[in-house]
Amino acid sequence: MSAPAVTIAAAGWQDLADAAAYYPDDLPDDWRLGYFANEHPAVYLPADLWQPVPVAVLRSWHGDVNAAFRFFLEWPGPAAGSSDAVAALGDRLAGWVEWHSASSGALIAPAVDQTVVFGQALRCPAELARDLRAAARWLRERATAASATLVILSAPTSTQLAQWRQLQQLLGYVDIASPPA
Repeated sequence: MSAPAVTIAAAGWQDLADAAAYYPDDLPDDWRLGYFANEHPAVYLPADLWQPVPVAVLRSWHGDVNAAFRFFLEWPGPAAGSSDAVAALGDRLAGWVEWHSASSGALIAPAVDQTVVFGQALRCPAELARDLRAAARWLRERATAASATLVILSAPTSTQLAQWRQLQQLLGYVDIASPPA
């Protein structure tokens, strides 16, 4: 039996707690995504952050990131721009997140015409972002509940995000590559 796939993602690349120190002063705002994507494997975007973005900008995001980088978007429903996002982000869109509660939800394959749940999404409790021993226990307990788990950290520092990524690797979890077709 293979290990579950676990991806650690920040809720947005602009909202890092240490964004002012993380991004170079002379880095243009529209280069921040590419800079972020060079160090991190994925990002989660709530619907209110990605839905107002023009399709042309979504398309540019696809080109701004490396081939392994993945976007996870909050599911807005089939009639709320999801087909535009699927077309614009293409293979960089790893899945939709449909929240069932404030802290957990389903990972849905990025097809517009069908709903295929392939994993779970979890919001990391704030106190765990700083306590890696407790985080390891929490992650081990939850990762086995699904074949794919997206863990979302809200406003982490870049260091916390890197530490969680290292934790994920030390526990032997691989990143979520692609959802089922």
